[in-house]
Amino acid sequence: MVNDRQGYGAERVAIFIDGWDFARATYEGLGIRVDFRRLLARLTGDRILVRARYYIGEWSEDSYGLLQNLRRARVVDGALHQTDPAEAERKRLQQQGFIRMLSRNGYQVVREPVRVFADGETKADLDVDLAIDMLTLADRCDRMVLVSGDPTFAKVVRSVVARGVRVEIVSSQIPFAFNTTAEHPRPFPARASDDLLEAADEFTELKDLASEIELQEPRRVPRPFTPIETGTEREAAQREAAES
Repeated sequence: MVNDRQGYGAERVAIFIDGWDFARATYEGLGIRVDFRRLLARLTGDRILVRARYYIGEWSEDSYGLLQNLRRARVVDGALHQTDPAEAERKRLQQQGFIRMLSRNGYQVVREPVRVFADGETKADLDVDLAIDMLTLADRCDRMVLVSGDPTFAKVVRSVVARGVRVEIVSSQIPFAFNTTAEHPRPFPARASDDLLEAADEFTELKDLASEIELQEPRRVPRPFTPIETGTEREAAQREAAES
């Protein structure tokens, strides 16, 4: 008997991105900024996209305020660490813009508020959301792509695989971060756990995708430099600068 979920033609795929883990692996681990349009196209390939969900902890004014108060009370290297309220607000608004960008480019953003603890640690409880979504969509997919190296998801991956869905993990097992040195070795953050990889069907090394998903910053063409030696040339340059 043919599984009607498999059917004929292109595979149906659902993509789940653990935002915190992914940000650490790419920005801190590989030293790249991600083009999320290119990322979605690469992970989808020639398959039919069912859902692409990005899980992120959302900052509020209250959570930022609490974190600022804790930081102000913390002594770092013998000096009081001050946090600029305007900078904190700028970062919160920046995150809201990031969420809007994802929503307008094919992702469903799943948000939970960031909680701040007395020791300054922060956490957003998104593991349960992601696990429930994987189980809920299992009957609608032929393949799932989980972008995370967190061992927390090993159990749900086993459950999804047992339902006949192929699961691909996109993460990294390289040992060191991009800016490691012999004097200061930095282990790769958010490194994929062996338990998670053993539970899945396939593993894609994130480093191998870096050139395909990295944000290509537009290059600025420098204006030619002309020495200013006379008052007439100086005035002409000033007019040109005012008009540009």
